[in-house]
Amino acid sequence: MEPSHLYVRQIIAASKDDIILAKKDSVDITAGIVLSESEIDYINNISDLSICGIYIDCPNMSLESGYLATEHYICVCKKYFKEKMSKKSSFYYIKSSNTFQSLRLAVIAATDVSGKTIMTEVHTQDDAKMSDDTDVLAALGVLQKIGVSTIVFTADTQKNLEQALERVAPYARVSIGVRIPSKWLDNGIKLTNVEVLLPCEGENVQMLDKALKKYKSGITVGRDHDDYILAPDGRDAHFIDAVTEISDEIECDHKLQESLIDIEGEEAGALKLVLREEDDLYNFETDIYMLTRPVCICAETPELWEKALRIYCGLAIYDGTWELEPEVIKYFSQRYGMIRL
Repeated sequence: MEPSHLYVRQIIAASKDDIILAKKDSVDITAGIVLSESEIDYINNISDLSICGIYIDCPNMSLESGYLATEHYICVCKKYFKEKMSKKSSFYYIKSSNTFQSLRLAVIAATDVSGKTIMTEVHTQDDAKMSDDTDVLAALGVLQKIGVSTIVFTADTQKNLEQALERVAPYARVSIGVRIPSKWLDNGIKLTNVEVLLPCEGENVQMLDKALKKYKSGITVGRDHDDYILAPDGRDAHFIDAVTEISDEIECDHKLQESLIDIEGEEAGALKLVLREEDDLYNFETDIYMLTRPVCICAETPELWEKALRIYCGLAIYDGTWELEPEVIKYFSQRYGMIRL
């Protein structure tokens, strides 16, 4: 499809001072992000801005916390987030994550303790990958299925950002945003399907608005691959369809690592992992780094199933061979992005 100009863009103020400046200079902003509830109160007293969110930084993640480290990290996030959250906030902006795993778990934690809208920030480096080598398309595929409404991309170079936007745009089903220096707009950066812009650190909405008014290089591309399903494994992006071949059952017992090595030569498009008891969760979490294909999860109970879905960084498949109640399937799909074939 031939790209066309993208005309609809919105500016979000990135601080309390930014919101004040926008009001003073009549810069049209859609929303603002601040640090705390007290700053929201201040903004409400001086401005009629109705949409104001709060920043939430991801806590540092350590996978050395022992059994079920991912669940431990979710608990750490929930405790920290509760101290930052406010009923007065319209949304939460989750940022400062070093890895995709910690970002995903932070989103799950925020959803556990709040029903508010969530925006996330994803920093991209060379070849449209995050610092932990996660494909930004894989990150987008997961985040947009677990409740994130807007994904804001950042980068150290204009080229890296352009590559990331070009990669994710055809598959995004949520709003795409960027946080960039105004000079990149002056340089004609190609912003593919970008709807939301935030000023970068050291700049403000006035500078961004001025550059945006002169900007003519934005493009729109249509959705792609609607006949296929994006099924990331948590690091890489994969595409499947309704007839994707799934392997025989692989037990998540103490021999899981050996079983995954044995199956490397098989051509199945997805791996079916079976969890029968709590100890299987430890094996699953320990050897999850070996998974390089989409995963179909089966478990003895819905409770065990949910714990496995919280551990798995990608979008798990449900093929119907292990029966779940319709309402449970719906919950798992909405909460963890589970794909039903």
